[in-house]
Parts: sequence; structure tokens; C-alpha cells
Amino acid sequence: MDQLTQAIINGGQTTIANVLLEHYRELGLTNAELLVYLQFKRLMDQGDTFPDANQVAESLGETSNTVFQHLHEMLAKKLLTIESVTANDQKIHDRYNFDGLYEKLAVALTRTPKTETATVVENNENSRQKVFKSIETEFGRALSPMEMESISKWFDENHYDPEIIELALREAVLRQVYNLTYMDRILLNWQKRHLTTAAQIEADKQRGIENRLNSAPKPQRQTGANAGPKIPLFKLGEDQSK
Repeated sequence: MDQLTQAIINGGQTTIANVLLEHYRELGLTNAELLVYLQFKRLMDQGDTFPDANQVAESLGETSNTVFQHLHEMLAKKLLTIESVTANDQKIHDRYNFDGLYEKLAVALTRTPKTETATVVENNENSRQKVFKSIETEFGRALSPMEMESISKWFDENHYDPEIIELALREAVLRQVYNLTYMDRILLNWQKRHLTTAAQIEADKQRGIENRLNSAPKPQRQTGANAGPKIPLFKLGEDQSK
């Protein structure tokens, strides 16, 4: 058996549905993201449910940060989720789940290629990407897959407006707290107080400033012994030597 044949047999096969290759652009999947998905699928088909991004990066000739960036873009588009499951060894393990990709494919097959709704979805995804990039810039590092999923939940489950998430990021940076847990507490506090727009949040902050100024103790006019030295009064032209 020649070396190529042996490599093909030992390496196994990775199959991909032709309908996905035909319609992947309609799902918002880019060419680069499709390649990343195929590499992850290859490793997952071989039994690795949570492949190492460094291994995928090496196969693609890219950096691990580039691979993580593509993963978080797929998370933002709800093409990918990261699940925690209990394995046979009773330990909790993370795994990638690309079911969302095929769920969106099923929807894409039932609609027209490009509608006004699709344009709105695309604009929302652009806003989401802007938030991801802002957080990474302020934190000074790339986000982990779990952090990417947490941010996606702010959009998909909590339905926070992107502008509000940006405001929460600004509050966290001002306090030099660079983690999503702190941002989540800020967002939850605003939600409980029914502050659902950036304008409402800014108005609430302004009221807080005004209340603090109004409640601050005012300086008291000193009298008696603490009033300080008396300043003599005299009329203009009066002889002061008297």
C-alpha cells in the first residue's frame, strides 16, 4: 500500500453537504469562516469535540488570534455555540456545536435570496461586530470563546441595545475593571431600573450629578470669634488718622 493511500485510509473522511457549499454566503458565512468550520469539522469528525484553535491555525497558516476572531464572528451570527457537557468520566467538558449553521441553512432555503429583513439582520450583525472589537480594544486582548458567547447572549437573550453595551464598557473602563462580569452587573442594574436607551441612561447620570451637588453641604457664614478680623469702614475723604 503506497503512502498516499495509507494516509487517506488512516485520516478518514470529512463530508460536507453540497447545499451548504451552495448557500453558505446567504448565512453570512465568509470564505475564511467556511474554511475554519471545515477544519474544526475535520477534527470533530475524528472524535475531538473541542479542537485546539492552535492546531486549526497551523493547518490554515494563520495565527490563533485570527482563528479565534473567526470563531467569535460565527458565535455572533449564531452559527456556533459552545456547550458544557458531562462526559463519561463525570467531568464537565466544553464542546463546539455548529447546529446553528444548519438551522440557518434550513431557513435560508425557504426565503428569497436577499430581502429587506436580511438587510436588517446584516446591519445588526455589523453592530455586534463593532461591540466585539470595542471590548477587545479596551481590554487590550483577544476575547476567549466563552467570553464571545457571553456577549452574544447580551444580544440574543437579553436583547441589549449595542449602544447600551458600549456605555457599560465605558463605565467599566472608567473604573479600570476589565471583565465582562462587571459589565454584566452594570447592564442588569440598568435593566432593573427600566433604563433601556442610551438617552435614558445619560439623563439618569445627569440627575445623579445634580442631586449630589444639591445635597452637598453649603459653606456657613462665620460669626463671632471665628468671623475673622474686622475691616474698618470709613468714608472717602475722611481723615483716617483720627
